[in-house]
Formats: sequence, structure tokens, C-alpha cells
Amino acid sequence: MKRLYPAACVVLALVLVPMAALAEPAAADVTMPEAVVYDAESALALFRSLAGDWDADSPDRQHGSYPAANFRVVAAGSTVIETVLQGQENEMESVFHIDGDNLLLTHYCALQNAPVLRFEPTEEPGLVKFVFHGGTNFDPAVDAHFHAGTFKVIDADTVESTFIVHAGGEAQPEGRSVLKRRTE
Repeated sequence: MKRLYPAACVVLALVLVPMAALAEPAAADVTMPEAVVYDAESALALFRSLAGDWDADSPDRQHGSYPAANFRVVAAGSTVIETVLQGQENEMESVFHIDGDNLLLTHYCALQNAPVLRFEPTEEPGLVKFVFHGGTNFDPAVDAHFHAGTFKVIDADTVESTFIVHAGGEAQPEGRSVLKRRTE
């Protein structure tokens, strides 16, 4: 492996950082669900537009909303990282990125596995659907893992999230939360 000298690293940083800022794609217009286009690139643009902090309302929660998620755009706009339960022992991250013509979601789970889901286009306005595509550190026929999920745009500041976990090869009851963009 060739060694980069410190001066070369500085030059690369001076060239690449401004180029990365120019290359960041525009965010999707999610003010209306029907504005969402149903391919991998536009789905990633939707996730870019979610950058920031989100609170969740859950039917299982008795005392209102709670901090739920943070979306960050990284790698010159090519990747979005969603962090849930930030700062807690069971913090998890989902990484959204394009692989060829596919949008993949890799979920780094508190169960210490990493399922991979693939975007699947739908005809429903504002719905982004993910289906099981594989993963690491688990046997899908036996072990509990995130197996499918959706993000449904309600408006620019509201997204409904659903997820299905499989355990013992069987789907468990669907989880659901409504994410609200934090405005403070």
C-alpha cells in the first residue's frame, strides 16, 4: 500500500471537500406525498430531506412524544444514516445508500446483527417500502431480525414508520410509530 504524505492529504482535502459540497443533490420536495417519485434515487432524496431530529408518537406510549430518530446526510449526499435511541445502550443505526440500481438499508441492530433490506417500488403515493435482502451475523430462519418496513410521507414534517421483525422464521406483530420533525 502506498503511503500518503501529510502535504498530499491536505491537498486532497482542499480539492475534495469543496467538490463534495457542490455534488450534494437537492432534497426531495416532501410537502406533498404525491411528489415522491418511486425509484431508488428519488427514495434516497426523500431520506436526505429528513435530515435533522425527529420525535415519535407511538400508540404504545402513554406520555406523548419522545426523541426517536436523527437523520444525517454523509459522504457527499450519497448516504443517509438514521440513528434511533441515540445515546442509549440499545442505540441502533440504519444506513441508506445506493448500490447499482438499488437503494439498500443496512440496519445495525442492538440484537448485534445487520439485516440488509432493499427498496421495492410501490404505486402508493408517498410510500417507501423495504423488503428483506440478506444480512450478517444471524440465521433468518431462526434468529430475530428486522425483516421489512415502510416509511410513509404524511407531510413535510410527518412520516409514519412501520417495521416487521421475524423470529423463528415467523413474522411478529408490526411495529408502528409516527415521526414528527422537531422544530425547536
